[in-house]
Amino acid sequence: MLEFFTFWLIVLAVLIAYLCFSVEKRRRTEEARWLAREGEERERWQTRLEHTPGASFDVSAIAPQIQRLRQDHLAALHHRPHEAFYRRGLIGAVRQMVTSLPYFHRVRPEQEMPKHDAPQ
Repeated sequence: MLEFFTFWLIVLAVLIAYLCFSVEKRRRTEEARWLAREGEERERWQTRLEHTPGASFDVSAIAPQIQRLRQDHLAALHHRPHEAFYRRGLIGAVRQMVTSLPYFHRVRPEQEMPKHDAPQ
């Protein structure tokens, strides 16, 4: 009985080892394919970049702003007005929209009394 158990244990170990090796082999093959595709893609982009003419940028349109920034960088900051009123209005509009949903409207039966009015 012991030899029979040992035999199947060895068979199981061999099958597990085969499974591990085949999974690792598949993983390495997929990684090699991915690296090859990545290399081809990189070569394609490099070829496109070599054959594509560069685009120029006309800085004369923003030159005065750059000069102002160099002279006084604090004055060149864009001051955005504080729009707290806008946020308050937005929150109010959302509150009104949510409270108008039927889920938040509860119809009380006439028999039900509020807790603060209940006799003690």
